[in-house]
Amino acid sequence: MTEQEILNIYQRAGAVWFFDYKGDPKVPHAELTSGLCSDGYVNSAPVLADPVTVQTLGFWMTQRLAKRNVGKVDWVIGSAYAAITFSFEVARQLGARHGFVEKDPANPKKMVWNRLTIPGHAEVLQCEELITTLGTTMEVRRAVDEGNPEPVRWLPDVATAVYRPAKFQGGLIDVISLVAREVQSWKPEECPLCAGGSSRLRPKQNWAELTGKAA
Repeated sequence: MTEQEILNIYQRAGAVWFFDYKGDPKVPHAELTSGLCSDGYVNSAPVLADPVTVQTLGFWMTQRLAKRNVGKVDWVIGSAYAAITFSFEVARQLGARHGFVEKDPANPKKMVWNRLTIPGHAEVLQCEELITTLGTTMEVRRAVDEGNPEPVRWLPDVATAVYRPAKFQGGLIDVISLVAREVQSWKPEECPLCAGGSSRLRPKQNWAELTGKAA
């Protein structure tokens, strides 16, 4: 299945939107929870709510991993809560164990790992449903490294269904994705879409207006 075919799954589920720069510059754009403006938005929940679709995405992720010669995977780790469904399915199809980090009740910005123990010899793959920056990715690894009694052997690759960075760039971690699209974000006072007369809308609350489709 090609990247475009997988993107079509998200579009049919009403889970993805991108600003059309060739269209009317005054149509609305997305306002993120952070308060930043954005020219793209992905909500994986409608896609991952369908077990058959999750199974399909999991299969194609295992194919991507094989193509990249990732090798043997003993554990797959995701983050709560959105990535649990996808990372579990990838683990199931790889014949690997599965676990996930959770938000720290004392500090929601931090994650914790305290329910399971990963053996020191295990090869561990991190798997997310969506990656925008590598901030969450690194926080997941920090939590597992800190909470696991034994050193963790992370594979250098991170698997994700959708990768939407502001700019593609290389680094110590390679992202293996089913769909990859650059998405820009700006402070409202620096937003070119606002300057062009486009209004800001919170995507989940105003999806029909944002996409121009009936609810």
